[in-house]
Amino acid sequence: MKRVAILAIPALVLGAANLTAQAARPAAPAAGTPIRVQMKQTGSRYLFEPANFSVPQGGVVDFVNVSGFPHNVEFEPGKIPAGAADVLNRNMLNRLGPVQGPMMTTANQTYRVSFAGAPVGTYDYFCLPHKALNMKGVITVTAAGAAPRR
Repeated sequence: MKRVAILAIPALVLGAANLTAQAARPAAPAAGTPIRVQMKQTGSRYLFEPANFSVPQGGVVDFVNVSGFPHNVEFEPGKIPAGAADVLNRNMLNRLGPVQGPMMTTANQTYRVSFAGAPVGTYDYFCLPHKALNMKGVITVTAAGAAPRR
């Protein structure tokens, strides 16, 4: 009996460690064609193009640094659905802070955001260096299977 109890404890600990490791992994990006958003300067305007669009749950958005950098993508914490911050923080790699992507400083640099596991709703976002210049937009996450709107 003691032998069974001793063997069972490591198996339980190993199983708990595996569950913890799985819970800490970011959600896998969804299959399909990513939506491409250009981050650029046109004259004296700084903008995302497109700025407002829809992505299905599980969809992917590629933010591409085109001109006028540095740029980043950051979500407004008070203007995203409940529970979205946790999902975005798991899905956004190399974050500068909560729901804040890294600064991109070179042309054609791309930052990918997966909406795998993201709640349906609207997500206000902006570029931190150019927020005062109105570089912002809204992403609408739709139920899986709904057609994206651009």
